[in-house]
Amino acid sequence: MPAIQLTIGQRGSLTRLGLALGTAAMIIALTQVQVFRLGVIQRLELSTIDYRFQFRGPIPAVKDSPHVIIVEISEDSFRSLPDRFPWPRSYYAHLLRNLKAAGARAVGIDLLFSGPDSYSPANDTALANAIRETGIAVLAGKREADNEAYVTTSANENFGNIFFTIDRFMGLVNIRNDVDGVYRTYNTMFVVDSGDTEIQVPTLAFAVLNKALERPPFTVPAIHGREFIYAGRSIPAYDAGSFLINLAGPNGTFPHIRFHDVIDDETLTTLDEKKLGQDINTFSDPSYGYLYDSTFAGKIVLVGVTVPEYKDLFPVAIARGMVKRDNLMYGVEIHANVIESILRNSFLTVQSRFTESIVVLFLVLVTFIATSLLREVKTRHHLLVGLLGFLFTLAEIAIIVGVAVFVFVSFNYVITVVSAVLAVLGGYVMSTTYHLVTERKERMLIKSMFSTYLNPSLVDELVAHPERLVLGGRREELTVLFSDIEGFTAMSEHLPPESLVRILNEYFSVMSGLIFQNDGTLDKYEGDAIMAFWGAPIPQADHAVRACVTALQMQKSLVQLNEEWKKLERPPLHVRIGLNTGDMVVGNMGAIGKFAYTVIGDSVNLASRLEGANREYRTGIMVAHRTYELVREEILGRELDRIAVKGRREPVRVYELLAMKKDETTDELERFLAHYADGMTGYFSRRWPEACTAFEAALALRPEDYPTRLHLERIHTYQEQPPPENWDGVFVMKTK
Repeated sequence: MPAIQLTIGQRGSLTRLGLALGTAAMIIALTQVQVFRLGVIQRLELSTIDYRFQFRGPIPAVKDSPHVIIVEISEDSFRSLPDRFPWPRSYYAHLLRNLKAAGARAVGIDLLFSGPDSYSPANDTALANAIRETGIAVLAGKREADNEAYVTTSANENFGNIFFTIDRFMGLVNIRNDVDGVYRTYNTMFVVDSGDTEIQVPTLAFAVLNKALERPPFTVPAIHGREFIYAGRSIPAYDAGSFLINLAGPNGTFPHIRFHDVIDDETLTTLDEKKLGQDINTFSDPSYGYLYDSTFAGKIVLVGVTVPEYKDLFPVAIARGMVKRDNLMYGVEIHANVIESILRNSFLTVQSRFTESIVVLFLVLVTFIATSLLREVKTRHHLLVGLLGFLFTLAEIAIIVGVAVFVFVSFNYVITVVSAVLAVLGGYVMSTTYHLVTERKERMLIKSMFSTYLNPSLVDELVAHPERLVLGGRREELTVLFSDIEGFTAMSEHLPPESLVRILNEYFSVMSGLIFQNDGTLDKYEGDAIMAFWGAPIPQADHAVRACVTALQMQKSLVQLNEEWKKLERPPLHVRIGLNTGDMVVGNMGAIGKFAYTVIGDSVNLASRLEGANREYRTGIMVAHRTYELVREEILGRELDRIAVKGRREPVRVYELLAMKKDETTDELERFLAHYADGMTGYFSRRWPEACTAFEAALALRPEDYPTRLHLERIHTYQEQPPPENWDGVFVMKTK
């Protein structure tokens, strides 16, 4: 009997080993052998690469100090340049000369100049001369590829670019997508078959690098085993002709500078300059021009279209994570990622097929043996044993995913995840199946009846997608609004954090909605404060009216909010709003990689001071004189005072906004304002009795009006202690 048991045990061990090896072989075939590979497995593996990119996020070093700058042909440039796109090629000649003067190392133009200039042959001559004289241009070419590696051409081929023969620094812009339509790899070159001979033509990124690194124009990486050798760098191969792109971040990671800003010098008048009646000269202005600020010094520049309608957008492995399916990237930025990766010697290494096979075999054996040993534990708690085996399997998968993410983020190493996960699942499934079948046989021998079913688990992976200004700014007259909740600090000390956040969120939602409803730009939230402005980025002739209407609507909506909150026993909010219209600098402020669209200047600071000045007069909306002059035909208001705010030398005439004239004007209000205006006239003229009479008449109509009572108190003081002879009616604010 013992001998028979040994034989059965040996037979069982051989069966288990055979099942484990067979499972490993099946998984290797499904993931590596082209004949058996399933599209769903390929897509799933590729999606895990996307997940790793998304988990890693942008590379900080690239965002902070990129080697590549993109000059974008965008809607802004379409609107700013006098000629319609496609532009005269003299524009590109102008661009090359300016970039050469600004210190650019090489300029790759991701555009095809396939035929003569549509404006004038002289423009083709101008561009040809600029290419020859600057010596920094790299042109783009394109041909339809017969397969993944070859491009068929003909004699005297110019690759779709009539300027090819001038400098011969040209790269093909053909890029390949994976089976799921996502662009993750980049070809080093294409073999061009002209019928008699074959030549290797670099792709655009390598052509630009050839120019920047002073290498011959048709230099291509050499294949050496599983690597491409280029300029002393070893680039790990993904397949025979391409490598994985180590994306520095989603679209917008590299600094984008508008085309028209680079050619806007003394020789060019943009439509914006015509409209403003003054030169801006974003390239050559000594104070902020690109010619002087070292933006392009030593950089590689790529020129490309960033307008969706021109269909140069491709799905890539990393998304911005803002909305669904926002993993689209312009072709010019794909080339930029490749160049940046090569210059930084930062590449992705893909696990070899051999090590992948070893890992699959190891994981199948470990999972199969471990779960089998667990099932052989003699216990009455069979469900607990099964659960432990399942949890062990899940733990293995979690470790695989964690290791894959870790080595990707830390070492730029790409482990094949799906084959490893399939190995664990295969080992678990085969172990479970084997034991279920064995138990069934045993029970059939005892009871002659047993059956079992297995429902395999499905692993789903969700990739989240998620907004790049270039630095710069322009001076314009805009209207800015500041609002602040009165006594918010004291309120926050008495409310639970959850209630405080709930109140603020509701308040911000309503107020932000009004700002957006009136086409304002919400600049920021700062604690309980809101900053917004009108007139940019889209010009608005009535920006002051829009801002003031918003302020009135904010106060009106706050009344409704307070009524609703009163029912919920929430404290009421009182908000102060300050507005000012004046010249300010608007644009993307900050450092490359981290900046915000905002406004700065003395006019902005004044609006903030006016918000605080409401305290002195117990008012809700205070505006400066310029703002009131622009809105007085539509909005009812009154002059409050002439004040000198802290940090500003010149006094300011300030006004309170009361209501929209067309909606909320009453006879009582008009009579009140008439008396009040007479009082202010007498006050500033030092005619105290006359002013006193007018203010008292105003108070009779509105006894609670604080500004009226405030001026009456001042008059009584001045009647007893007259102000000096040089008194100009200015009240000096002591606080911000």
